Formats: sequence, C-alpha cells, structure tokens
Amino acid sequence: MTTLPADTILSVRDLRTWFTTKRFTAKAVDGVTFDLKRGETLAVVGESGSGKSVTSLSIMGLVSKPGGIAGGEILFRDRKERVHDLARLTPKAFRAMRGREIAMIFQEPMTSLNPLYTVGDQIGEMIALHEPVSRQEKRRRALEMLQHVEIPDAANRLDDYPHQMSGGMRQRVMIAMALSCNPSR
Repeated sequence: MTTLPADTILSVRDLRTWFTTKRFTAKAVDGVTFDLKRGETLAVVGESGSGKSVTSLSIMGLVSKPGGIAGGEILFRDRKERVHDLARLTPKAFRAMRGREIAMIFQEPMTSLNPLYTVGDQIGEMIALHEPVSRQEKRRRALEMLQHVEIPDAANRLDDYPHQMSGGMRQRVMIAMALSCNPSR
C-alpha cells in the first residue's frame, strides 16, 4: 500500500499527462511534482499553455480522450485517512470520490453549469449524488450553500438559471457546488 507523510493530503509525483493521436503526442504535463500539506494553500502559476489546467483535470480524473495519464502518481489522503493513487482509480471509483472527498472550482462557470437547470437544482444534484437526502433536504442545503458563499437574496436566487446571474455570482455557485458535500479538508 502506498504511504504518505501524516501531514500530506495530496502528493503529485512525476505526473505525465499526454494527448496521443496516430500522428503525434502532445506532452501537456511532463514530470510535475508537488506536495500539499494539511492547512496549506498551493498556487500553481505558469504561462498560458503550461499545463496548469491539465494538471488539475488529471488530479480530478477529468482528462478526456485522446488524453490520458501516461505516468506518475497522484496520491490523495481521504477523510478516513486512506491513501488512493488517483492516477489509477477506475472511473466508477472516481465518481464516488469526486465531490465527496475531493472537489474543484472550475475557472469558467458558464461552461461548467448546465443552462437548462436552476443553480439550486445543480447544487442539490451534487449533494444527492453522494448522500441519500429528500427533495426538501436537497433544497435546504442548496440554499444554505448559496448563503454560505454570500449570494444576495439567496432564497430567491435558488431558482435562477445560470444566465440570470453575473459572472461573479456564477463563480460563487461553482464554489458552493464544490463545498456542498464537505470535501476532505
């Protein structure tokens, strides 16, 4: 079993995420290594195209074909102190973990929020994926999350669609979704 120092919750070791076609291979991430300890904040900084987003998508198990993790480890300590190599999880295992144990706030909320559903329904859906809750409880918790991220008049905004909100408010909705299941740390 893979181990991590007790104070480390995420360790990315020699991560390589490549996009391969019949004609060429684009090495979007090639040898990224870092550790994140409890209570720390880590900023990943680099120029456009340097692999910041692909690194994050790799950690979250969201790299689409023709991309894939070509090597390395992504060691993550969950809330029960178990260590998982996210680079080797099955899609089913990752779906169970994503949102509950680990979450990501996407940079552009309009490409991440579904325009056909209210923001309250989308936050509630995240909660229902991981916890058996009633319709009323989903709505109550979605409202609580909108209040937590300081959406003005949250009770009335719960039934708004993403296009009815400003960019800043949509970003707060994404934060509310990421925090809705209390991901580890």
